[in-house]
Amino acid sequence: MTEGRNLGREYVSGGSSVIHVLVADDDESMCETTARLLEAIAPNFQVEGVSSGAAVLDVIDGGDGPIDCIVSDYEMPEMDGLELLEAVRERDEDVPFIIYTGHGNEDVASEAISAGVTDYVRKSVTGGHQILAARIESAVGRRRAEGERDLQALAMETVEEGIAVIDGDGQFVEVNEAYAELYGYDRDELVGMSNRSINPPEENERMELQILPTLAEEGSWRGESVGLRKDGSTFPKAKSLTALDGGGFVCAVRDVTEQKAAEHGLREQNERLREFARLVSHDLRNPLNVAEGYLALVEESADEDQAENLDRIRSAHDRMRRLIDDMLRLSREGRVVDNPEPVSVAEIAEAAALTVGLGDGSYTIDEALPWIQADEERLSALFENLFRNAVEHAGPDPIVRVAPLADDDGVCGFFVEDDGPGIPENRHVKVFESGFTTDPSGTGFGLAIVKRITNAHGWTVSVRDGTEGGARFEFRGVEVVADDEEGSSGGSTETETASDAVTDGGDGDGSDDGSDGDDSDGDSDGDDSDGDDSDGDSDD
Repeated sequence: MTEGRNLGREYVSGGSSVIHVLVADDDESMCETTARLLEAIAPNFQVEGVSSGAAVLDVIDGGDGPIDCIVSDYEMPEMDGLELLEAVRERDEDVPFIIYTGHGNEDVASEAISAGVTDYVRKSVTGGHQILAARIESAVGRRRAEGERDLQALAMETVEEGIAVIDGDGQFVEVNEAYAELYGYDRDELVGMSNRSINPPEENERMELQILPTLAEEGSWRGESVGLRKDGSTFPKAKSLTALDGGGFVCAVRDVTEQKAAEHGLREQNERLREFARLVSHDLRNPLNVAEGYLALVEESADEDQAENLDRIRSAHDRMRRLIDDMLRLSREGRVVDNPEPVSVAEIAEAAALTVGLGDGSYTIDEALPWIQADEERLSALFENLFRNAVEHAGPDPIVRVAPLADDDGVCGFFVEDDGPGIPENRHVKVFESGFTTDPSGTGFGLAIVKRITNAHGWTVSVRDGTEGGARFEFRGVEVVADDEEGSSGGSTETETASDAVTDGGDGDGSDDGSDGDDSDGDSDGDDSDGDDSDGDSDD
């Protein structure tokens, strides 16, 4: 062990003894929250928070006092949780080290266990801080009571995924309870058995011919396969394998039966929606075209007394056409973007502003906007819907601004905001619902289309107050590939702050107030598309 801080060597035995905890999380607000909650849950905890792996090593090497346990986020810039673990192990081989992450899955669990973490806790789990406190106290207690122990085996007992260790002969040497239950065995039954016993014959052949050679060459493998339970039934599973230095591998599995059923149901639902939209659009367009034709004939011979009524009929026809077009567009925009290409956010936003008819001085496009991976047509439709929404709900002369979002790592997304009145917080969710509108002439599909386009790209959209108090839509999770040709020095970025995101799986609202205006709704009007076979235009 290197000179420096004493990692857990000084303590007073007993359940009420002080436990010194060092928490590392690059999200400073999360780091502070974790520290405060841990001290509130366990009065005998003394928690210090730092924002990077390098800071952890500085604290250790500073030698200012004992550290009984280190809690680290998994994803951090410069040095992630597992790289930090490796550096800590050079200083102390057995200080408890817990990964506390919001990005957990079977791959992360497998990798962490292979690296030798003491424990693994998800931030997203209900009561996560209470679980973390209990795990810290348990880990420190075991270390104090038992000294050195097998970190890998203990970590396996704490993860939610099914985890197993298979030796070089293909036999189970350790499995956790979740793994055994998944296959219908007791843990003791599996230990010593061949891992071929939990796969149907065709999967064992695939293991020999494809999976194990890939594992030997690359050190890891992940994908989907079929599991065989003790009672002979099979199930689809997501599987991740990580090779061990001494031979064999760690296997993490998850039953994806429900996920597959949900995906199948969603595909069928989407297909029914598309078919319905096609039928309705065809059945409605023909009589609508006839009605518009007769209306044009009547308008030619109508006198001034009839003009107002004829205008109302024309407006009703226009709204019907927008509804038809939006219904088609909504059924299409949710399809996953399979082949995104590098596009300039600034150029697409500029073109969309001109398409919608925003005048000079009514919008600003920040020069710092990045190039991102996206579908150009659908990104254009996204901006057009947002701009129309601002025009219709942000007041008579709205100012719309498009600019990048940034976090500690640089540009991470973009936002669109206006200077309108904003909306109450209780409408942050509803504005993204299909058909929601406070405008009798609106269709209620505009922001629903925005959300579907966002989800199709794998991004998130959230709503909050704009800089001038209006609506602000923030888009995160974008893949930035480059700045635009003029570089990013000419513009400004806004640092990302906490906000609930609206994703494909749910309708979480943004933080503060800020969808489009108090009368902002899920739609924008304007008819830019032919609606037929849906082009990339948005209309609302």
